[in-house]
Amino acid sequence: MKPVKLTIQAFGPFAGNESIDFRLLGSSPLFLINGPTGSGKSSILDAICFALYGQSTGAEREPSQMRCDHADINMLTEAILDFNLGTKNYRIRRIPVQERPKSKGEGTTTQQAEAQLWQLDGTDEGKLIVAKSVTDATNEVKRLIGLDVEQFRQVMVLPQGKFRELLMADSKEREQIFGQLFRTGIYKRIEEALKNQAAGIRQEVERHRNQIKGILHSAEMASEAEVDEALEALQPELVAASEEKEQANQKMLQAARVRDQAQALKQRFDNLDTKQKALSDKAAQKPEIDKQQHRLDSALQAEKIRYLYDNHRAKTKEKAKLLEQIQACQTALQLAAANELEAKQNVDAAKQAYAEVEALKHKRIELQQYRDRIAELAEARVTLQNRQKELTAARKTFDARKLEQQALINELADKDKAFVEISRELESFATMRIEWEVQRRNLEQRQQLEDLRKAQARLQRNESQLAAAFETQKAACEAFENEARQIELHWHLGQAALLAEALQIGQPCPVCGSKEHPEPAVAANDEALVTKLQVDQARADESQARNQMQNAKEKWDAALNELAVNRKDIEQLARQLEQLAEQPLQALVDTFANVSETVDRLVERQVQQKTLGARIDTIKGLLSSMTETLAELEASAASVNEQFIQARSNTEQLEKLIPEDYREPKALEQVLSQLNRRITALSDALTQAEADYAAKHSNLDKASSKLEALHQQREALECQYNEAEAQWHDALARSAFPDADAFHSALMTDPEQHSLKAEIEAYRDELVGLQEVVKQLQADLAGHAPPDMEAIEGQLTEQTAWYRKVEESWRKLEERVNQLARVKGKLTQARATQAELEARYEVFGTLSDVANGQTGDKISLQRFVLSVLLDDVLIQASERLTLMSKGRYRLVRKEDRAKGNKASGLEMEVEDAYTGKNRPVATLSGGESFMAALALALGLSDVVQSYAGGIKLDTLFIDEGFGSLDPESLDLAIRTLIDLQASGRMIGIISHVTELKEQMALRLDVIGSRTGSSVRTITV
Repeated sequence: MKPVKLTIQAFGPFAGNESIDFRLLGSSPLFLINGPTGSGKSSILDAICFALYGQSTGAEREPSQMRCDHADINMLTEAILDFNLGTKNYRIRRIPVQERPKSKGEGTTTQQAEAQLWQLDGTDEGKLIVAKSVTDATNEVKRLIGLDVEQFRQVMVLPQGKFRELLMADSKEREQIFGQLFRTGIYKRIEEALKNQAAGIRQEVERHRNQIKGILHSAEMASEAEVDEALEALQPELVAASEEKEQANQKMLQAARVRDQAQALKQRFDNLDTKQKALSDKAAQKPEIDKQQHRLDSALQAEKIRYLYDNHRAKTKEKAKLLEQIQACQTALQLAAANELEAKQNVDAAKQAYAEVEALKHKRIELQQYRDRIAELAEARVTLQNRQKELTAARKTFDARKLEQQALINELADKDKAFVEISRELESFATMRIEWEVQRRNLEQRQQLEDLRKAQARLQRNESQLAAAFETQKAACEAFENEARQIELHWHLGQAALLAEALQIGQPCPVCGSKEHPEPAVAANDEALVTKLQVDQARADESQARNQMQNAKEKWDAALNELAVNRKDIEQLARQLEQLAEQPLQALVDTFANVSETVDRLVERQVQQKTLGARIDTIKGLLSSMTETLAELEASAASVNEQFIQARSNTEQLEKLIPEDYREPKALEQVLSQLNRRITALSDALTQAEADYAAKHSNLDKASSKLEALHQQREALECQYNEAEAQWHDALARSAFPDADAFHSALMTDPEQHSLKAEIEAYRDELVGLQEVVKQLQADLAGHAPPDMEAIEGQLTEQTAWYRKVEESWRKLEERVNQLARVKGKLTQARATQAELEARYEVFGTLSDVANGQTGDKISLQRFVLSVLLDDVLIQASERLTLMSKGRYRLVRKEDRAKGNKASGLEMEVEDAYTGKNRPVATLSGGESFMAALALALGLSDVVQSYAGGIKLDTLFIDEGFGSLDPESLDLAIRTLIDLQASGRMIGIISHVTELKEQMALRLDVIGSRTGSSVRTITV
């Protein structure tokens, strides 16, 4: 990873926006980051580390503490880093948690942390990889670079005061760092795989031992010898029980056949009784059927004369309707005569009123002559009104500007006073910001502790529930296992019965070879045979229950682990909070709220101060231009007043030429409109009256003609009605009906006739069918008597009970024999599997112990591989350390085994050429430790990049440490770094040592000031 460009704002000591383009220093530069103490040299490394991982290089400061106190409140604290990985370029941007002004309204709000990551592909924006999530961005950086933040601090940055960490790390810590750098995780996975394989085999061995015990326990036996003895003793008893069961079965089958025959005879007698009763019921319905037949005959007679009745009724209706029409026509004729008379009178009145029209027309011509003069007067009045408005507006504007001038003078005095008061309040702002951060961190940690304590009770309840669930699943698993054994036993018994059915006399038994079969196995009739599918399903259910039990155990273990982590977190937070851990949370909330309220108020006051300053400047500018504006407004008002006087004179002259009643255009037009409407109304009234009279006269003629036609139609209809009435009365007299009411009662619709006819025919068919069935049943049962079913059923019950008793005794014997036989087979198979598993564990257990460092020198497989790589690193590091120490020191790997169970294999020692002895690296002085740490970092960089698959370590930052070297050692260290730079590394040194500034032409000078620091790039 090589940094390309770093952009920061409001970060650390940098109040504004600072950009460092590392490309200006060259492709693989060796440069110095120079500046006075406290100017912000280390903050550049903090910014790089924060941009990548969200943390500083020293881990002493929280991200929320990285904001510059000198920065403008509207400027967000952020860091943007462009960096190179091989052939690909990336950009990452991070913003820490901080307070910022609200976008709307006053006060501040909390800006949450966020991060974005892009792959720069040549476009303006690049390919977005992470949009906002801080965690996702950090994880992606870890994946790309191959290092977490702790490893980055130890191998790519030597932070101030922490350069000895990698040098002093123990085997376990160094294994983690080197494993990540050299990507030797495959060896760790081999260790885990062997360990898991051995543990799995060990569990299988123990499970098979328990399985053998369980097999014997299921048969209630202590040993295999007891199983053999029990099988031998039970065989004769099983043969005798089988013979007795067969005899009982034959007698039971005979009794069942007798019962079935008796049931069939009884059903036939019952059927005869049912049919005889149905025949009797049908015979009782005959009077009602005869009555329905008579109704049907009457309906058919009425249907023959129905057409004459319908014709008479139609003529009656036509006659009544015609009489109604004649009456209505006579009424309409009278109304038409009255309307005609009224219309004639209206025509005479309209002609008399029309005589006024000529006088109205002369008046209209006279009024139309005033129109032009009124238009001139209206225009003059509009001009007068406009001049009046202009004059009023000019005077109003002048007065308003005068008031504004006075208001600005008053406001300027108030603003000056408020500005001074706010300045006094803001003197404590910086102190309160620090206090707010302290209280926020305390409250955040105390809230976490409170949440953890609440979660502890929930986790304890969850652990208890999961423990109970495990016990429940364990009991269920045992129940399924017992059920599977019973089903398998029944399956074997059923198979014996099927085999016995195929035996033939004189043919050998396929099981024992005997040609005699005195007591073959017989299947139970009351139970279905168990199939192989049922056996497999039972075993599958058992396996599923076992898996569920194992899942419950894993969940229980996870709950126990989560509870332990919770307790550890509570203890850690309690130590950090000290006495605050037991202080009520609400007290911290109240304290933080009070401090936050004060900070918010001061932030608001700071914003108000800036607003006041800007307003004061604005007011002064407005007052300077206000005097000129007032003079211009006063001159404009005088000019408008002269124009108003002229317009008023013109209006008064025009008003004298027009009568007062007609000076307004609307009044004149209203009078003219009234005259026109009156003339039009009189003309229209005469025309309408004449047209109405003509229409009313025509209506009278039409009404007379219609009444005459209706009288002629009535005479013709009267003849038709008399003829229809005579025909109907003649037909009724000749029919079988005594009167019209009897005729009406006999009438039926066609559907009613068809339904009644079908009902009568269905009755007759059913009656004949029942008579034939009864006759046939009586003939079939002649000579038979109803059977005694109670006695027959009693005999069958007695035989069945005897058979079940005998069969139960046989079944118990057979189940016991089959159970013991299965137990014997399972024991043989289990012992063979047990021997095989123990042999496998002998191999994998040994391999696991060796690979995981449990034997010999306590060196695991991965640590062994890393020890070889460490030797290579130390060879490279020793070359540089020997040069810098003038031949005195070399770094070597400690090969002695560590004490106790502590991991070993990656410890380091320093070989002292002056004494000829090896001693711990912790015995080196400060300057010697710095040279050793620098040599180790450079050697590690060389070796990692020389291995295919290793991480690219092409950047190194060194923060201080050079001040502990004498001039000669300093010169040797610089030469070592120059040699490393020649191999393509970027090396940055942070120091204020004067000799370094003189020797290094490429520099980043950090310039400090009271208002914030800045950066200047110095190139050749």
